[in-house]
Amino acid sequence: MFPNLRQFGILTVFMFFVLSTRYLTVSSVLYWLLWVRRPPSWEVRRLHDMHQRKSKMKSEIKWSLFSCFIFALPSAFMIEMINLGYTKVYLNFMDYGWVYLPLSLFIYLILHDTYFYWTHRWLHIPSIYRRFHQVHHESINPTPWTSFSFDPVESIIQAIIIPVMVFIIPIHISMVGLLLTLMTIFGVVNHTGYEVYPYSWIRGFWGKHWITPTHHTIHHHKFNCNYGLYFRFWDKLMNTDIMVKTQINADKRR
Repeated sequence: MFPNLRQFGILTVFMFFVLSTRYLTVSSVLYWLLWVRRPPSWEVRRLHDMHQRKSKMKSEIKWSLFSCFIFALPSAFMIEMINLGYTKVYLNFMDYGWVYLPLSLFIYLILHDTYFYWTHRWLHIPSIYRRFHQVHHESINPTPWTSFSFDPVESIIQAIIIPVMVFIIPIHISMVGLLLTLMTIFGVVNHTGYEVYPYSWIRGFWGKHWITPTHHTIHHHKFNCNYGLYFRFWDKLMNTDIMVKTQINADKRR
């Protein structure tokens, strides 16, 4: 069942290159656009100041690159298992029908969000927090560089869930790619320090049910709320959902 070690090592190095390149590229582009070359009109979208951020950025990049390496290991294993046919990942669109394609993606998103919420809350238990989650919360004022700045143990916890799920729940290979893309988008966008979504979205269905930069920045400021990854469902159900409307201040942009 286990892949050839040499092949696994090569694939791990390749995945590390892919993940680290993606992190550095997406984070640097968003940081340049939002924090360096932002239009003046976007100043009102800023969620915090940048006091003493430079030293944090170096630390965030270091921890994020280490996280990329940790994520590369189960990713390489998952790819090998898919190639060997041991997972529930399928290639033929019609194996489960067209309706199941978006349904499977939604199931994965719901289960991943559930796993993230409860592991995230566990990481905020004071004794656990000091050991395994404090690295991420050293970035009280997040930027795109913060998105993968994790303690190694936290990286392992977050890296294993998708590789485990592909052994249990059928999903098309294209939906796996889309899922991993959405993970990256939400991870980076929610740490931008700017509210990037249109304010009509924030006031509407999206802002009421999905995580936004404003919602997640409040978590970095208050620590004891807004634990979700994609959705606000568990936060609302468990009474840990906080949204400070004054940070959006949409009326000024009408």
